[in-house]
Amino acid sequence: MRADALPSATKADTARRNGVVWTAFIDEYELALRSVERDYPVLDPDSAEFKEDVMLEVYEAMKGLVKQGTPPALAVRLAAVQRFDN
Repeated sequence: MRADALPSATKADTARRNGVVWTAFIDEYELALRSVERDYPVLDPDSAEFKEDVMLEVYEAMKGLVKQGTPPALAVRLAAVQRFDN
């Protein structure tokens, strides 16, 4: 779920990858991901509790949300909440 593998959220974001907006977009996602990994250590590859299969499940849910137009920073939070808080 790290930013280097992150799909763009919208065509507009794709068009602005080289600018400040793209940098802010990545920064926002990274902050959200760190928060999710802190709240759910099973998703943190650096944690002893890490479970790759669970992380991949959340990642697939996040990708689905992004394809629907949800910004990645929100999508990663929503996917984790849907997986763990239901």
